[in-house]
Amino acid sequence: MEDLILFLGRFHVLALHLPIGILAFVAIAELYFGFRAKVSRPALINTIWLLGAISAITAAGLGYLLSLSGGYNEETLELHLIWGLITSATTLVGWIAFGIKGQRGKGWVSIIAGLQLVSLFTAGHLGGNLTHGPEYLFEHAPNPIRSLAGFAAKGAPRSPVSDLAQADVFLDVVQPLLELRCVSCHNPSKIKGGLLLDTYANIMLGGESGASVTPRNLSGSELSVRINHDPEHDDYMPSGGKTPLTAAQAQVMDWWILSGAPESGALADFGNDADIFALIAEAIAVKITVTNLDELGLPIVTPASRDVIMKLESLGFDATPVSEKSGYLDIDFYRIVDESISDEHVAALLQARDHIAWLNLGDSGLQDHQIETIAKLSNLLKLDLSKNPVTDAGIIALRSLPNLETLNLHATQITDAALTSLDKLPNLEQAFLWSTAVNPEAASKRDYAQNETGFVVIPEDDESSK
Repeated sequence: MEDLILFLGRFHVLALHLPIGILAFVAIAELYFGFRAKVSRPALINTIWLLGAISAITAAGLGYLLSLSGGYNEETLELHLIWGLITSATTLVGWIAFGIKGQRGKGWVSIIAGLQLVSLFTAGHLGGNLTHGPEYLFEHAPNPIRSLAGFAAKGAPRSPVSDLAQADVFLDVVQPLLELRCVSCHNPSKIKGGLLLDTYANIMLGGESGASVTPRNLSGSELSVRINHDPEHDDYMPSGGKTPLTAAQAQVMDWWILSGAPESGALADFGNDADIFALIAEAIAVKITVTNLDELGLPIVTPASRDVIMKLESLGFDATPVSEKSGYLDIDFYRIVDESISDEHVAALLQARDHIAWLNLGDSGLQDHQIETIAKLSNLLKLDLSKNPVTDAGIIALRSLPNLETLNLHATQITDAALTSLDKLPNLEQAFLWSTAVNPEAASKRDYAQNETGFVVIPEDDESSK
């Protein structure tokens, strides 16, 4: 029954256009003939009043059914319903007075036709507010008219984006995209799903389905999940056949979330990735110049795709950007009780092989043969293999990591033989080796060998360390 009510209610947006045209015409016609005594009033107008009454009552009834779906500003909705009923009642009075009773006096015409036009305009205006927001009609009005209508004066508009590097990440990129495709259903007058997307603060509050945006977490951000659903999915947004975000616009929203969903800041503050700048330029449809990219001194890395990140997260990895200024990823594996990392988990990392800079596989149950796959992550800077049953044989594979700077081998099964492999790493700066079988004397000859406090490794059971 509920589905039937909602199904019928949605016909309100179709049915309301008929009475608007009819009632506006018949009210103006009555005023015209009522004040032109020498012009004969056609009897057909009586029939038009009746048709107007039927269509107005039908539209009002369907509007009430639509209101049961919820998600509208209650105060505006109540006023809209009241003025809709006033419009319907005035139409019935007009039909009875002019069509049945045959009233023709100027007083009757002025009162009924005038009230008809006022109620029709007011109900329509309130309906527009419910659909498009409270400022829809006066959004582009001059400030004196906005003030008379009770709205605050508009500030000076933001200058068009000309230098993308200096564009504000929220005000110039994210907010315009939300206003373009999302705010019409998530504004103070139409709060679908209890969610408002009109301001940064409201975006971060979320709605009935949970957090709309969780910084650096796509799967935990309903906004990302819904705009990236299959269009046939029930939860795909925007719903109702409305024009969705383009692929580039959806990717920009995901990039913003992965960058920590910042409230402000020039785009140049978040890296100099040429592909990201090109994507943003496409999303907001501007022709731009980009300055100061080379001055940032950051590597240009094309971000991993959303599908890759979602795949890693589904397997138990936490994937976050190393920093707001980099496309590199910090990957952590959260071991489920009694479940060790599998070959499938390790192989999945290769999908982001060019993006992984930090990798934490500590206490994951990692085996020697799996390190051969890890060694294919050529941009790896930090690697944590602590508390795993890895041996000297597994460490040999790490020789192929030219950029590795930090390696944690705490509580592994390595011996002095592993030092030969570590010596082959040209950029190794730190190797944490405590609680292993590595000889302290052998380790002390390596600048990279450190313990928890940054000094040369000393086994925890060595009495001299106490």
